[in-house]
Amino acid sequence: MARGITESDVFTACDALLLAGERPTIERVRQTIGRGSPNTVSPMLDAWFKGLGRRLQDPGAFAAPPDVPEPILQAAQHFWEVALSLARADIDRRVHEGLAANAAELATEKEAAAAAVASAAERGTHVARLQSELAEQSALLDQARQSLAAEGARVVELRAALSLAGERLCQQEERSTAELAELKRQLVAALDRADAADRRVALELERERTTRAKAERQADSLLKRLDAMLHEIAATEERTRRQIAEARHREATLSSQLAAATTELSIARERVVEISALRDASAADAAAARAQALGLQASLDRLTTFVTMRSPQARTRTSKPQQGTRR
Repeated sequence: MARGITESDVFTACDALLLAGERPTIERVRQTIGRGSPNTVSPMLDAWFKGLGRRLQDPGAFAAPPDVPEPILQAAQHFWEVALSLARADIDRRVHEGLAANAAELATEKEAAAAAVASAAERGTHVARLQSELAEQSALLDQARQSLAAEGARVVELRAALSLAGERLCQQEERSTAELAELKRQLVAALDRADAADRRVALELERERTTRAKAERQADSLLKRLDAMLHEIAATEERTRRQIAEARHREATLSSQLAAATTELSIARERVVEISALRDASAADAAAARAQALGLQASLDRLTTFVTMRSPQARTRTSKPQQGTRR
């Protein structure tokens, strides 16, 4: 539900409009307050206009509030004195100009009156013109009074403007103080965040150094193991080369022995054939030959067994366990 307006609300709005250089009207007052009906604002606005002249004549009515700072109060007092001085100077100038014009006109009128003494009709006309000029002078005086009232109104506007400027200055100081406090709070928070970030970075760097040192130790261990394995492989290859050379040498020796055994076997077979042929020739020789043949057969069997054991297939079967041992 909308709240009604008071006379104080209307007077405050009128003063604000006057300070802004605008004429207070019903619609402007309603817009400034933000509420109120024209029927309610109209009599209060009339009351403000009626009291404006009395407020202009009463300097105490525009006294500064008690909480206005001293520099602003001195500046307002200075502006007030300057405005009054300017207003008085303007009024004095207008009065002197009017008096000079009146004096000149009066001198002229005196000359005209001396010239018009002979004619009563002209005198009456002159008196009427003087009365008209007097009315004009009265109008000029009224205008001077109105100018003085306008100067007073401007002085009122100036004092109100100074008061409003003081209030705005106080509000600005309060806002500046609040903004400074907020900036200090934000700065402290930013410093705290920066410190926390520095601590996190230090911890991360420490963990990184620890991890790197561990990795370097593991790499050194692996390199050492790799060097040992390379040395072992080199030694194994060297042993393998020696074993291959020895196996080739044994193979050559066995080949020579096999050739000699083969030749001996051929000779023995030829002798067996000769003995078999002679068996028929002589029984005695046959028995002897049989015994000799049996001996030769035994020798042949031994040679056959020897050749079989020294054959390449036997050497292959014999060398396989040795290779397994080298591995």
